[in-house]
Amino acid sequence: MTSCLRERAIRYKGGKIDIYFFAGRCTHVAECLRGAPEVFDSMRQPWIIPDAEPPDHVARVIERCPTGALHYKRKDGGPEEIPPPSNSLFVQADGPIYFHGRLKLEDPKSGILLEDTRLALCRCGLSGRKPLCDDSHEYEFTDDGDLPEHKGLEASPVPEESPVKVIVKTAGPLIIEGPFRLWDSGRKKSLRLMHAALCRCGASGKKPFCDGSHSHAGFTGE
Repeated sequence: MTSCLRERAIRYKGGKIDIYFFAGRCTHVAECLRGAPEVFDSMRQPWIIPDAEPPDHVARVIERCPTGALHYKRKDGGPEEIPPPSNSLFVQADGPIYFHGRLKLEDPKSGILLEDTRLALCRCGLSGRKPLCDDSHEYEFTDDGDLPEHKGLEASPVPEESPVKVIVKTAGPLIIEGPFRLWDSGRKKSLRLMHAALCRCGASGKKPFCDGSHSHAGFTGE
């Protein structure tokens, strides 16, 4: 993982595994608390004790964190995180879009901001950490997370292991370029795409896709 965003990871050192926590990405999904309660306990200081459970298990739990708030570095010779063979974007009902795969987050002016395997991207337009989600959708954003009919958008077969570029358009949508599968909130319906413009202002009438509503909704976002 590499990042040029203004974010700082807190490192929790262990004998067999180090854990890195990006507090600004955490949206309290709590996969870590459920999966490894001896390691992660929000009622304790320090709240992370890396060696409290076997490192293989700790690594598997961290890889289930959908926001990328948690990462790890093995010190026992064990395997590091490997991106999945294909890229997926999961639309969360009343929430963000979760990315899992090979991601390059890019600003047209600044270039690559972040490369990672897991990330939560804001689609309500309210986040104070755009384009990342910060849980602001809980206040007034609603969307069932379904996928509208989009005939002709399905992509022809492509190398699925290729990275996906996510371009953040100032005061506009997220432009997704590269092979990926877009899933609805129930993870039952999907579209296999090579290009899409996804709404991040929260006002589109055809969510999760952009319909130009940002231009008259007064949306701003770096």
